[in-house]
Amino acid sequence: MQKQLDVFAVEAPDVLAVHWGYVLVLGAILAALGVLAIWKAREATSLYVRFLGFLILLSAIAVFGFSFSFSGYWTEFFVHVIWAVFVAGLGLILLLRPMASAEAITLVIAFYFLIGGLMSIGFAITGRVENLGLYIGEGLISLFLGALLLIGWPITGLWAIGTFVGVDLLLRGFAIFSLGLGLRAISA
Repeated sequence: MQKQLDVFAVEAPDVLAVHWGYVLVLGAILAALGVLAIWKAREATSLYVRFLGFLILLSAIAVFGFSFSFSGYWTEFFVHVIWAVFVAGLGLILLLRPMASAEAITLVIAFYFLIGGLMSIGFAITGRVENLGLYIGEGLISLFLGALLLIGWPITGLWAIGTFVGVDLLLRGFAIFSLGLGLRAISA
């Protein structure tokens, strides 16, 4: 991602470079939101899971509306209606029971990290790759995160998602802030 931002900062249009201050402010706001999400991880987890439930509920409405485009095909119509009902049920569960849903999502994330770490280490050992240590290090970090989430589960389900979202916002905020600094250098 950093390489993409570097290319963008070098090839940015002059019109964008003039407004580098807005980019700096956006980066600072995102970084501040990231720090807030890490600080209040439990509330951020609940908010994020509810937002995810809202988006899934919107997709259920879209699938239900799409089912009426199958005129004359009763099987496709009912399959899409049933699918919309299941998706709406999932969205409602996420909206109404966000912390129980966060625990379930955290369990899935823990297994994702564990399997991804094992696959990364296995790929590094069996494949002929350059930078073998980086792949093994990445796999070990994934294994560590997965084990950390799994050992502390279900308590980790209350804060993990908010912390992960906060770290992501913080890193994206720093990246956008550095983009703003690069745009400032272009405009000077």
